[in-house]
Amino acid sequence: MKTADKGLTLFEMVTIIVVMGLVIPVLLNMWADVARKSGRSESMAEATFYAQELMEEIKSKDFADPTQTPVFGPESGESGRSDYDDVDDFNGYSDPPASSYTRSCVVDYVELSGSTWGAATSPPTDFKRITVTVSRADNLSGNVSLVTIVAAF
Repeated sequence: MKTADKGLTLFEMVTIIVVMGLVIPVLLNMWADVARKSGRSESMAEATFYAQELMEEIKSKDFADPTQTPVFGPESGESGRSDYDDVDDFNGYSDPPASSYTRSCVVDYVELSGSTWGAATSPPTDFKRITVTVSRADNLSGNVSLVTIVAAF
């Protein structure tokens, strides 16, 4: 071979094209899988943030309204979230914290029975369970639920 011959033969070119044709789809499939998993992780993180945000707000409220008998849901005169002054005002609360997300809250009385928490057989008790659930319209992250128990004392 002379030093002036620096090109590729037809056979070498065809071999390169075949190898690239086999490798590129595999790499694209791997990249698409990584992108899918990354989107799901980001969606889960956002849903968890929205759930934590509402949970922290609820936990900062009083256990019960001292001026009224226990009422689950807002008392009369409480027209929106900014008016809620106790934990059980949030029972049945629902809002969209961001586009395509929905979060909801359930508050109920619970009691410790053995080593597990269960629905109270004779409410009201000194414990309330708060469940905040966040879902996404396209179900990319599934439902994210946070549950906590708050005490009257």
